[in-house]
Order: sequence, then structure tokens, then C-alpha cells
Amino acid sequence: MSFTELMDGLRLHSGLLAKRDIQPAAGMFCHQPFPQLGAAGMLGDDAALLPRQNGQLLLACEGMQPGLVEEDPWFAGWSGVLVNLSDIAAMGGRPLALVNSVWSGGADALQPLLEGMRFACESFGVPMVGGHSNQQSPYTALSVAVLGVAEGPVLSARAAAPGDELWMLVNKNGAFYRHYPFWDAATHATPARLRSHLSLLPALAAEGLVRAAKDISMGGLTGTSVMFAEACGLELSIDLDAVDRPDGVEEQAWLSCFPSFGYLLAVDPSRTSTLVRMLQGDPDLICCRIGRFSTGECRVLLQISGASHCLWEVASGLTGFGCGG
Repeated sequence: MSFTELMDGLRLHSGLLAKRDIQPAAGMFCHQPFPQLGAAGMLGDDAALLPRQNGQLLLACEGMQPGLVEEDPWFAGWSGVLVNLSDIAAMGGRPLALVNSVWSGGADALQPLLEGMRFACESFGVPMVGGHSNQQSPYTALSVAVLGVAEGPVLSARAAAPGDELWMLVNKNGAFYRHYPFWDAATHATPARLRSHLSLLPALAAEGLVRAAKDISMGGLTGTSVMFAEACGLELSIDLDAVDRPDGVEEQAWLSCFPSFGYLLAVDPSRTSTLVRMLQGDPDLICCRIGRFSTGECRVLLQISGASHCLWEVASGLTGFGCGG
């Protein structure tokens, strides 16, 4: 092989040319998310350098539903960031930085995913610091991960105790997004409002007002309550008559939707008055007592008009992650 042939072969090496797939992401996100770190903190190295932190680290990851990625890639990108930030907040944490992995058949399919993620990052003030890009894929897919830190008490769902009250905290100032079961109170909110709400759970944890929490996820309020009961190993009863919801929203849709800002909280009854005082000044928020944790069979009961019905016997399993005791 001649030197010219060697050079041509190296220039055309697929592993080298594939690195061009990174260019759309490089053109989308800030290259220096932490200026205080200097050149070593700029994007493009093998791993992102983050500032030193005090507290316990939190790590979360979400893979976006393929149907949403195909049908509404911008919203999938936005949601990929949002749901990860919510998971960190649910643990009483503050998000530090995000990474993503994207697969597409080319830059056209990739662009709206990146734009949705960038809009969310800029709105919440949390940087995207790296990831993986592949534009040679037969499908389009997205996953996003986040690193956070809990500087105060960690709001593990396993920390709920018998006698704790179940409270619902949701931003009611929104609407269902298109035909999806997503209560969107975020895409049109100001960055200041989004960042203020994101900081609420760490603040409640620091004040000792919440013992445990769960982000209301794709299972909706009721599905998340099953995961809550499974994690703490307690019976959880929910009074459906006490579940507040926005005007004009049908009950089943509200109980099963995924709110952009929504949490279930386990609160010691002695702390509820302080919790209400801390949150009552925000007209966007629903904060209401909807149930109670108690000893006994690990299950979720739904109560309505004085009658009680078992929604789920946790012994049958849901996620497989129990109380560990």
C-alpha cells in the first residue's frame, strides 16, 4: 500500500467520519457552561468537568417514548429535559447538568430534538454538557440523563412513615398538550417561574416540611401512588373527593395524566400548617391533603363518597423495587 492510499483510507475511515454527527449538537449548546472552570470545563473532551459540590449526588435517566419522538420531536426533546429535572427535585435535589443520547437518520430528524432540549435547558438554567449522537440510525430515539446534588435531606419515597399525610402539589396553570395525557404547565411559563418551582422541593426538604416525595410520572397520580406505597411498604389511602383539579378537567384524565410540575408528598401532620403557609402565596399551585399512610397490608385504597375500593395490592408487584425491609 502506498502512502497516498494509506492517507486516503484513514481519511475515509468510518469511525472518523461518524464524529461529524456531533456537529449539530456542538452548534446547539453552550460550549462553556461553567466559565469558572476555564478551558478544562469546555465541552468536547471525553467527559464533562463539573464544579465541586457539597452534598449527596443524585443520578437519573429517562428514555423517551418512540411514538412521541417520531410525532413531536421538539416536545420530546423538551420533555426529556423536564422529566429528568423533576426526578432530581423529587429527591430534594438541585440539578447540575444533563447529557443526552440521540439516534436519527440524519440532521433533519435530529434538529427539533436538539432545539427542544436547548429550549428547556435555557428555560430552567441547567446546562447540557455532553452525550452521544448517531445520524446513521434506521430509527429516531432519545434518552436524557441528569446529575444533581441534594444539599439537605434526601426525600426518598421509602422514608414515608405510618401516620404521614399524603399531599398533592401540582401547577394547575396549564392545559393538556395536544392529544397526549400531559398536563403542560411549563412550555409557556417564564424561566423565572420554572426555576422558582423547580427549587421548591429542595426548599421544603431543607425546612423539614416533607419526609418523602414522588414525582407524578406517566402512571399519573394513582399510578405514582402505587409506586409510593411499594417503596415504603405501607397502606396508602386516597380520598378522591379531596383531589383538587383545574376547572373543566375530567376526573379520570386528571388522575391519570403526567403533569409537568406535580408531586406526591409524605408530610408529618405536625408540619402541614407550615407547609400550607409556605406555598399558599403562589396562585398557580394546588397544594392539598388527599390521603394518609398507615400500617397494614401494602396496598393503595381509593375512597369516594365514603366507600373504599382497592386500586392495587402491592404484593402483586409493580416496579419490583420494594421497601427493602
